[in-house]
Amino acid sequence: MTSKDSCDLQLIHLFVHLVRAGGFTQVSQSQGMPVATVSRKITKLEASMNTQLIMRSTRKLRLTEEGAVLFGKYHPLIEQFDQLNSDEVTIPQGTLRIATPVSITSMILMKSFNAFSKRYPQIKLHISQNNQTIDLIDEGVDVAIVGGAQPDSSWVSQSLGVLKYGLFASTNYINNAPELVHPKQLHDHQLIKVWPLFNWTLKQGAEEYYYEGDAKITLGDIHGAVNACVDDGGIMYGPQLFVQPQLERGDLVPVLPEWQGENRRICILYHQRKQHPIKVQLFIDFMLNEAKDIFTQ
Repeated sequence: MTSKDSCDLQLIHLFVHLVRAGGFTQVSQSQGMPVATVSRKITKLEASMNTQLIMRSTRKLRLTEEGAVLFGKYHPLIEQFDQLNSDEVTIPQGTLRIATPVSITSMILMKSFNAFSKRYPQIKLHISQNNQTIDLIDEGVDVAIVGGAQPDSSWVSQSLGVLKYGLFASTNYINNAPELVHPKQLHDHQLIKVWPLFNWTLKQGAEEYYYEGDAKITLGDIHGAVNACVDDGGIMYGPQLFVQPQLERGDLVPVLPEWQGENRRICILYHQRKQHPIKVQLFIDFMLNEAKDIFTQ
């Protein structure tokens, strides 16, 4: 469709509404534009079609033969378009496609996704869990939740919050393992590495230590890493939020708590456009509000 075609369709849309309203004053009120603007647009349509469509008078308007043909041709289409457009704008419905990493969905966000689904029962959620970078456009994704670097700079990014990383292990492992008073002694321990941070950064004041050595266990899913850690498998480096239940039950304890791990920002991404489908905007607003109670801000 050319820009001219698009312009003509907009003018035809106004023309049909003008005829249905019965006058310039009436349609100017329903369409939210001045009478002079309506008149100018109808004149533009007539010039584009090289024919008079309306015979104007001070009290009423009357269609020419050409105007009646045009109205008869487009009136049913415009009526159907208005109905569909009204439904889409006002009723939250359809399928919302969300891309998220595996672990954060199952361990942190699923409760919020369920709450959104209950609030808006006409919106279906299609959640694609993938730890790899995907093409959001090719996959037809409406909204993505990502950690760290943004995979596509053409998308709008809003922060949900921060995950604070640290070292954790079971009490039984610590009680039976070699001494550990400094990160350089991690080489003497059984370590559990998990996606996405296979190399560990630890800071205490101005001192920084970077570990990129071997691990006893390496996984792509933090849920498995937590289970291994609870089962005395070794020391893991991960977000405190993901092990909070285990810390509260005493299944895990912080290791070298004076050494702080990375802060990994979690963001919600969406298409860079002003007008979102209502289902997308509702989800964005809902998750930004939920995030206040989930993440460190």
